Amino acid sequence: MNCNAPLINRRILRLHAENAAFVASQLRLGQDGPNFRLIELFDLECRLGGHLDALVIGRDVGLELALENLAIAAEFGEVFTAFHLCLHARPDIKLAKLAPPDVLLWDQVAALGFAAAWCTPETLAERMRDWIGGNDPMATWIALDVCGSRRVDPKGHLQPLLSHRDPKVAARAMRLAAELGRADLAPELARLAESAGDETLRFWASWSAALLGDRRAAPGVLSKLVTPQTPPAIARMTAELLPLVLDDRSARAAIARLMSQRETERWGIVATGALGSADTLDWLLRQMAEPTRSRVAGAAFCLMTGAKLSAESLELDTFPDDPDDPVVAACPQESFIEAKLYWPDPEKLARWLAANPARFAPQTRFLLGVAAWTIQPPIEATAIYQLDQRAVALELATRSPDAPLPNWRGRIIPLPRGFTREW
Repeated sequence: MNCNAPLINRRILRLHAENAAFVASQLRLGQDGPNFRLIELFDLECRLGGHLDALVIGRDVGLELALENLAIAAEFGEVFTAFHLCLHARPDIKLAKLAPPDVLLWDQVAALGFAAAWCTPETLAERMRDWIGGNDPMATWIALDVCGSRRVDPKGHLQPLLSHRDPKVAARAMRLAAELGRADLAPELARLAESAGDETLRFWASWSAALLGDRRAAPGVLSKLVTPQTPPAIARMTAELLPLVLDDRSARAAIARLMSQRETERWGIVATGALGSADTLDWLLRQMAEPTRSRVAGAAFCLMTGAKLSAESLELDTFPDDPDDPVVAACPQESFIEAKLYWPDPEKLARWLAANPARFAPQTRFLLGVAAWTIQPPIEATAIYQLDQRAVALELATRSPDAPLPNWRGRIIPLPRGFTREW
């Protein structure tokens, strides 16, 4: 008898596979959640790690059950779990033969990258060398995504990939350049922002060039990209960054354009929060009267002022039903953000603002209740919640274009008192 052999209980392993898929999807959404703190994410990471460890120990049975779940529902969590176990169980197989064809789909590529990033460096080391320099576009994308998650610079591999034949790979390479603070690539990215024929490529090139310090071509291109047809995730990223890279007059003009159409006014409100100007606070209070704009306007108000709707009892006493908003419904992440936001009470917030008039001087950008220029790293020292950490990360990155974008989605490490993030 081998006392070290695991005792396989298929019923228990099936629960581990189902729970791993659920927790992975919640963790991914929570990394940009408006009310998720490091402790909640650390709890999710620990739970996910425990489920995955049990499935890895279960070997072929664990993988089999994960693939069974995938056959039932090929959502983010199921793809994540199945691919993560494939990476552990089949170390010597090429990507194209590593997992079933229904796993290796471009519409679930984010789950593949997330699954690979959850492997140890030792598990991925040889694969990463093959993937990033190989001929398989999906393998290259996954390698770039792992580099972004762990803030690892692929050095000479990165520049050629900015013009990769596959636009998805080129876009991920552009984003990685910004995540790593590769300011040396800013001129090429600015050129691609103006010349790329694909609108998605123009977005990633201009977003990355602006984050890396370009203040000529990139911000202008970026300011014109949000339309009613723009995917919500890209629209939010544009709205969050524009006020940080445009002058005040141009930023306000961009916000006015976004507010001119019903389908883009959500992003105008997000951009107003990023602008951080005290003279917009009364305007934000008025936006809270409209149900589809109320919660996002409350979030913009709190991002600027540091007010806490729940902790300071500034929310409505009775929450209304969720309004129908096609912009929110079109994106799982935006729907998650909206659902987790509190309903602000504009009358309570107006009284709160009236009691703090001296805190918000004109001609100053405010972020979380302080002058934005005073904020220093690490991001978790200033911002409690994930969506706020995202805003602080962008603030710090635009100040130091040659420094990596602070990783508000990085793995969490417990300290004797509190938490920090893995770089």
